[in-house]
Amino acid sequence: MNTIKKQEIESIVIQSLKRAEELWDNTLEKDKELNFSKKASKTNIPGNKYLGEDEYKSDCFLAFMIDMRDSTQHLIQAISAKISQMQRVFYEVSALLPAMAKIIEDADGGVTEYLGDGLLALFQFPADDKHKKDNVCRNVITVANDCLYALQEIVNPILNCKYGLPPLEIGIGMSYSQSIITHFGVKPNTQIKVIGRCIYDVSKLSKERNKIAVDKTLQLAWPSSEGGKLRFEEQQFDDNLIGFIVSRDD
Repeated sequence: MNTIKKQEIESIVIQSLKRAEELWDNTLEKDKELNFSKKASKTNIPGNKYLGEDEYKSDCFLAFMIDMRDSTQHLIQAISAKISQMQRVFYEVSALLPAMAKIIEDADGGVTEYLGDGLLALFQFPADDKHKKDNVCRNVITVANDCLYALQEIVNPILNCKYGLPPLEIGIGMSYSQSIITHFGVKPNTQIKVIGRCIYDVSKLSKERNKIAVDKTLQLAWPSSEGGKLRFEEQQFDDNLIGFIVSRDD
């Protein structure tokens, strides 16, 4: 990650935490009504910017999930006299998620859901076009490594400096499959969702600590080259899911 990019991420983290502090002080737990806006037909799904209320589509996606580890423990363990447990988690996710989202979106990914202590993003994955598919694989492994770098070198130091908090850990999972895009819910309060095997598998693959995991399908689709430095270590994630921990030989 170059200096300009690092400064940009640092700025996002600082500004996001400033907003989080203002929200906490002025709205949250103050019994004030929060207003939300909805744009039912616009999406963050790559290659599918809009979806009509009665439309559905099919596309192939690489799902990319980040999950913060031990957030439940953070809610029940008081470690600071400066902030409450809920404040701790609120500040942690307010620093972590925007930084991760910026890295993903700068690499043509789309964050489709924020999951409390994590996020789900999608990248279009043209599995029938080897050249494009290989480029997506190289792109997402760079994104994953940049996310780990930003966590360890930007987010954690800022949280420690401002609040005395210990380092966060995250798991990163990746999987791909053909998926369906459609509206779910009861009109007019529908949400656009992507449903596919990759969405389910990636939630299991993102449970490691500061590691990147991929499923077997993605590992088999990964481009290979003589002298390549990526290593894939097989691991059983549950009875029905074999995956691989991805590491790099430096």
